[in-house]
Parts: sequence; C-alpha cells; structure tokens
Amino acid sequence: MTDDARPVWVFGGGGVAGIAWEVGILTGLADEGVTVAPEAVLIGTSSGAVVGAQLASGTPLADLFERQRGGLAHETSPAPGLLHLLRLARAQLFARSPEQAARRLGRLALAARIDDPSRQRRTAEARLPNHAWPDDVDLRIVVVDTGTGASRTITRHDGVPMVDAVAASCAMPISAAPVSIGDRRYMDGGMRSTLNLDLAPGNGPVIALAPSTAAIGPWARIDKQRAALGTGRRVELLLRDPASKRAQGTTVMDRSVVPALVAAAREQGRREAPRVAAALAETTPGREARG
Repeated sequence: MTDDARPVWVFGGGGVAGIAWEVGILTGLADEGVTVAPEAVLIGTSSGAVVGAQLASGTPLADLFERQRGGLAHETSPAPGLLHLLRLARAQLFARSPEQAARRLGRLALAARIDDPSRQRRTAEARLPNHAWPDDVDLRIVVVDTGTGASRTITRHDGVPMVDAVAASCAMPISAAPVSIGDRRYMDGGMRSTLNLDLAPGNGPVIALAPSTAAIGPWARIDKQRAALGTGRRVELLLRDPASKRAQGTTVMDRSVVPALVAAAREQGRREAPRVAAALAETTPGREARG
C-alpha cells in the first residue's frame, strides 16, 4: 500500500465528554472486528489529540474503556461559563480567515489570568498511559499559534514532548494557559476547527469521529472541510447518536457523565461498524487490526 492510500482516522474535539464518546465508539467498533490498522494516520484535535495519543500508545481499548467507565478523578476543568463563551464568540465575530479569528482568540488566551498554569500539563500527563511518542504510529496533533493564528501539526519528528503537544492541543483560551513549545505559545487546535477534517492527507478512506459540530467560522464547517477532500474520496463521519447525546447532557466538561456516556457510545460504535468496515475495505482488505 502506498502512503497516499493509507486510511486516516480523524479525532475531533469535545471536552471530557468527547474523550469518553470517542473511546466508546472505538471500543464498540472493535467489538465488531473493526479496528485501527497499524499503518493508519491518526489526526487528533483537542480531546481528539488525547484519544489519538491513547490509541497510539498501544494500550488495549478494553483498558481505555475501563478507565473511562471507572471515573476520572484527574478531570477537574469546570465547564466554561456564559461570559467565557460570549468572549470567545465576540473574538471570532466578522473574522475573514481562520488565522485572523485565531489571532484574536490568542490574545484572549495570552491575557487570561490562570490560577494554576501548570494544571494543563499535569492533566495531559494523567490522561496519557504513555508519555513517549510511539515509533511505529503516524500520530499528528493539531495546535494553534497564539501569536500568528496559524495551525501547526506536531508529529514525533518535531522533537516536541508528546505531553506538551497534547496539552497545547487542549489549551482552550481563557480556561487554560497556552503551552510553550520552543519560543512559541500554542493553544487548542479546536481554535482552527473542532475536527480539522480537511487535514486528512493522501487519498485513502477517512473515518472521522466528531463529538462536536461547532464551527468557529465558515471555513471550519464540516461540510466545507469534507468538500475540500474531493468528491471521489470515501469519508465516513460519525456523530453522536440520540442515546449518546442524552448520556452527555448539556456540558462537555462534566466528568460525572463519563461512565454512562462511554457505555452509550460503545453501543453506537457497534451499530456504526458495518459502514466503517465497508469504507476501510474499499482499499485496505485483509489488513492486520490494532486495538
């Protein structure tokens, strides 16, 4: 198989609930024999960066599932308040490009007074079973530069600690301190797009898990990003089903909903398995599974 034809798994952002939902979906898919092949490209944004790194660590999905079902004492981030959300929305108003919107958000991120700036990295450490980049997995983590507004995709080849990359990708403006990498400071990759579907490389099938469909601007809409991949490419988009929405409730940062949500998502993953398997089988029959 050529590199261009490799399958791509895209994991989107969605807070603590997003991690639980994506782990549940992957577990349900695996129950039906649909798993992530070793040669696949993994692209993670925000909470999706956590899931991508957890999956790439080689930790069995059953263990990741049990971690979610058992509760998450390390998840202490409160839900963003209405004023917080209004400030983020105002910063994006009338922005003409993702970089312009992100620069405004970056100014908010840099100006925010965070009581415990190191909490973001400690949380990332607690979320990841292993802290080293895997040598045999093409994991890509999306972050956004607070100064330029440009997105950056970090891989194991960049010499950046994986914990720092994941922490940066989850650093939502105002809620968390930006993360320093080299001489730059980075924030949540979701400040470009909650999914970043259009970053999927090559021409192989794409499986995208989107716990959130929120769009920062027109460039971040999932339908627009899907169109950027071309009409001839197989893309399967998985969204929360009604049962997962009910289990999650109204906030993405409530850790108390995680056990019920991961269980509901597992059932959804089992139901989604046939269409995901069909997409992967188009160009990758008989591959060894992962997970």
